[in-house]
Amino acid sequence: MYQLWVFIHVTSALFLGSFLVLPWMIKTIFSRTGDEFIGFLRMALSFLRSGHYALIFLMISGGVMVTGYSAFPSILWVSIAVVLLLLIGALMGMILKTFKKIIKSDYPCNHFAEHLTKLRTMSWVLFLTILIAVLIMTNPNLV
Repeated sequence: MYQLWVFIHVTSALFLGSFLVLPWMIKTIFSRTGDEFIGFLRMALSFLRSGHYALIFLMISGGVMVTGYSAFPSILWVSIAVVLLLLIGALMGMILKTFKKIIKSDYPCNHFAEHLTKLRTMSWVLFLTILIAVLIMTNPNLV
């Protein structure tokens, strides 16, 4: 059973790691026009939604493995891990909400241009948060 939890955890972590390319994806959106622009945003919406599911699986499998199969790590490590995962989920949710607003607007390209700095900032913060989470969770001795 432990191998199944590890498989779920690693698969979810790999999928969440794919969000490291989000800042560069946002940078390339302006090269698309018309229906291709909307299609790209819809694809990003699907990607972000499935990222939330990966995050849920990551939290559940990590919690099961920590409580059921190993010596319980420090409270500080668990607290930092939970806060980082919640922050990742919140950032993904804010980006998702912004993409939804852009798609529903009458002029999506103009609306995207208005929110470009916000999206860039959130995507880079998400990038750094994922890197910090991987660093902390793979090295519990740091905390």
